[in-house]
Amino acid sequence: MPGTIDVVFVFVLVVVASILEHWLFWPQFRKAVADGEPDARVTGYRRGVFGQWAFVIAMAAIWINHDRSLAALRMAVPSGWRLAVSVVIVGAMVAFVVLQLRSVQRLSAERRVAIRPRLGAVAFLVPHTKREYRLFLALAGTAGVCEELLYRGYLTWFLAPWLGTAGAFVAVVALFGIGHAYQGRKGAIRATAAGAVMTLIVVLTGWLVPAMIVHALIDAGSGTVGYWLLREPDGHSPLVVRDAA
Repeated sequence: MPGTIDVVFVFVLVVVASILEHWLFWPQFRKAVADGEPDARVTGYRRGVFGQWAFVIAMAAIWINHDRSLAALRMAVPSGWRLAVSVVIVGAMVAFVVLQLRSVQRLSAERRVAIRPRLGAVAFLVPHTKREYRLFLALAGTAGVCEELLYRGYLTWFLAPWLGTAGAFVAVVALFGIGHAYQGRKGAIRATAAGAVMTLIVVLTGWLVPAMIVHALIDAGSGTVGYWLLREPDGHSPLVVRDAA
């Protein structure tokens, strides 16, 4: 059963962090990129990596201090058909990302330039240089592990005593979308849809690891596509993409 420390942690994670992201960190990041400040994306990516791991470390400390099981966090390895489904889901996602990247890789330089405008409002967010790309991949991996642990793992466990397991999963999908509201309406909708997919994976497998891998692959694949479309042969940004919002 959650205790007082869990209530405090969830309040900071769901309320305080969301407010800071919406009103402080995200606006600063958008403005810095739009103004063409050096290392604006690098700084934003690093903050994302450090911030998410800080929450996970705090959560792990609480979990271990209360001697809670890995199974309660959905980190115990399943057996039988659930393990088989886990392998199939991860394999299918790997194949999808590989096919996606190969299709982009085959595009001519002229074609890549022609479809850059399709990136639209997310162009400012994706990496433009080799250095940014490396950090973005670290951020993608971090998001896959940390967000699944915090949302599909910890928050689902926290809410289940009051909402039941099914209700907790639904509530977490909504909270995941709300937690990404700083990205605007479209960003929140995309996050909600992604959260629903990750939740389905966890429900099917009873395990967070497949959802972590799929989550990381989706983020890394999207960032790689954006990077390949926007980069120059020397790895530098071909243009300054200003934030229209």
